[in-house]
Amino acid sequence: MVGLWDLHQKTEAEWRRILAARPDEAVAWIALAAANGFKAAQLVFGQMHLDGTLVVRDPAAAHAWFVKAAAIGSVEARNMVGRCHELGWGVPVDQAIALLHYRKAAAAGLDWAHYNVGCLLLYGTGVGRNHGEAVASFTAAADLGHAKAMGMLGRCHEEGWGTDRDRMAARALYRRAAEGGDGWGALNLGLMLVEDGARAEAIPHLAQAVATATPGGLSAIVDLFERRPEPDLAAIAAAARARLGEVRARPAASEGGRGSRRIPRRVQGLILAALLALAVRRIPRSA
Repeated sequence: MVGLWDLHQKTEAEWRRILAARPDEAVAWIALAAANGFKAAQLVFGQMHLDGTLVVRDPAAAHAWFVKAAAIGSVEARNMVGRCHELGWGVPVDQAIALLHYRKAAAAGLDWAHYNVGCLLLYGTGVGRNHGEAVASFTAAADLGHAKAMGMLGRCHEEGWGTDRDRMAARALYRRAAEGGDGWGALNLGLMLVEDGARAEAIPHLAQAVATATPGGLSAIVDLFERRPEPDLAAIAAAARARLGEVRARPAASEGGRGSRRIPRRVQGLILAALLALAVRRIPRSA
């Protein structure tokens, strides 16, 4: 049995081993920290309920934990409240409410929130379309190093959405997005290179897209290249179809594409700090 003094004594490396080797025990302590008002724990606990990670999947409970964490200052949780309203995770779909939460998180400097504002305003689903503000939001996220925002900004430059049409600027942004690991950025860069007759240069980027794209991106790759006569492009399509089958065979998760999908190492670090803080707070002063 783990006591509070034991928690206080454990190093971050030891906590990481507990999270990996003893998930049931870790869940109990995360739940305790969340119940005691630690916003990092509430954020993680909400994500666990959203994904069904180590607990029964419960989007309504996830939303409730995100709301609790947002109320005490978690910017990431505020963004996730927006995601819940945008996609109907535990609450009715309402993009206007989602936009309000995204704007609050963006005002606090969260890159994902800037990106989410940009996506809602670019497509105008449930809110007024505003391409100029969408570009400004993508730019703000890109300035914070957000790879997906770089890719979306590239698309805006390629299509002339809210900014001047500039193919060279679009290619440069797609390249930056691809270098940052964005599957759509890699795909769009590869497409541009194919269109410009640089197929040999395009293939590695298209292969990266196959390895990193969402199901929607994989479907797009299949549609684009499956009937191409070039063997290398046909091979890219075949690889995308194979990976799409693998992805579809996995259990569904909360992948919405614009927010936390799992418990990243940085957030794990926050929860470890929260757990240790909880232990310290509860240890008698004479200990």
